[in-house]
Amino acid sequence: MIFERGQTIVRRHLYPDGRVGSVLCGRVVSDDDRGLALWVDVGSQAMRRVDAAGRPTRQLSLLTELQMTTVHSLSTWQPFRTLMLMPPGAAHSIWWSWRTDGDFDGWYVNLERPITRWAGGVDVYDQELDLLVYPDGRWSWKDEDAFAEYTGHPAFWDEAEAAGVRAEGERLLALARAAAAPFDGRWMDFQPDPAWRPTVMPHWWELPADATCWGPEYFQP
Repeated sequence: MIFERGQTIVRRHLYPDGRVGSVLCGRVVSDDDRGLALWVDVGSQAMRRVDAAGRPTRQLSLLTELQMTTVHSLSTWQPFRTLMLMPPGAAHSIWWSWRTDGDFDGWYVNLERPITRWAGGVDVYDQELDLLVYPDGRWSWKDEDAFAEYTGHPAFWDEAEAAGVRAEGERLLALARAAAAPFDGRWMDFQPDPAWRPTVMPHWWELPADATCWGPEYFQP
């Protein structure tokens, strides 16, 4: 499954039990041996979970959220213009983030199982632990407490997988500290096509990845 430049696709973050937790949509920048590069502009539509009263659940523990009644609600991607690179077979994606004034804010390393491609986009199983790398060389881990809390729970990952996640993060941290690829300035001059507007959530956002009743023409905005 190779996507074309400018094509609108979704990036769905799956809950551990297989439900769709949240959805981003963006435009394909490239899809080649470097990986799948996706542009998600400020104001692009997103799907996020809310509780029965319409309150966002993103700040809750995921263990709490999984045992609540929640529904999807349209939201928007804020506050950064973001280029997401998903290298082939990698257990991470790397996000370049720019403020709306054009200043580069840093890299966000999302640790995740390798993406699963389908006709409408990609599905992602997030592994909670993330790495933030700042333009001045500073760095910090994100969500370490939640990562430790979920490790060993039957809905998430065991100690062996957790060790692999941490090792992947440490490997990328070593690259960042050495200013080595992909933290070596590549993609820093990226500019989206001027005709690209913030993306609207496509109608196939919740389609099961293994659905076979639709042809390529269905996946057109």
